Order: sequence, then C-alpha cells, then structure tokens
Amino acid sequence: MTRAPAIDKLPDNGVRPLGALVPAQLRRWAEQAGHEFREIRFNAGADKKAVLRAIAQALAFPAWFGANLDALYDSLTDLPDGEAPGAARGWVIVLGSLPATPHLDAETRSALLDVFRDAADDFAARGVGLRVFYA
Repeated sequence: MTRAPAIDKLPDNGVRPLGALVPAQLRRWAEQAGHEFREIRFNAGADKKAVLRAIAQALAFPAWFGANLDALYDSLTDLPDGEAPGAARGWVIVLGSLPATPHLDAETRSALLDVFRDAADDFAARGVGLRVFYA
C-alpha cells in the first residue's frame, strides 16, 4: 500500500496563512507529489510594483507581464498544469514576508491575495492544485 504524499492532506486549492507550516517542509511535500514549489521573499519596504515583479520573476512570467493585478491573474492562470506534457501536477507557492507597510497597505495586500484565490478557483475547475501560503 502506497502512502499519499503529505501535501494531499492539505486542501487542494486556496490561499491561507503559513502559520506553523515551514517552507522547507512544504517544498519536500510538493516534490514528493510532483508539484512545483516556489518560495517568494519580498524586501521589507517593497511596494506593489516590487512585489508583483518578484512574483513574476519567481514564476517565470512572460516578458509582457504588466505588473498589475489583472496581468497577475492572467499569468497565474497560464502557469503550466498537469495537462501539459512534463508539467507539474500542481503548484505550491509561499509568499514569504509579504510586506505590511504604507507602500503595501492592507487593502492592496488583500487585493493581491484575492487574485491568488481567484487563480486557485480557476485551477480547481481544471482539477489542478494551487496552494498558496503567505506570511
């Protein structure tokens, strides 16, 4: 009897605080399950554009990425999924140290996380996991 990867004990799609989970453990779980793992760290004083650029770089978004929330959604939902040859069966993304500063206020942080939630819903409709954790 084969044990299910530990990542399978977490909900398939969604955005949630990192809490007691450790990025290194999430990386191991993702690798065991054949999922892509990306940990994105942000500078403490990063503004919205800097946060979006860091996400774009970590997820290898195309050159046309416009560094706005609409482009973020489009690029997230274009990430290769389990249907593409050689693609990951799912994604685990850790948004580590997401700034909470005047440069990235609570409303902007909330809107950013909502884009990831909308993308997770899109992935769920395709039967592909998109798990996003933030700290």
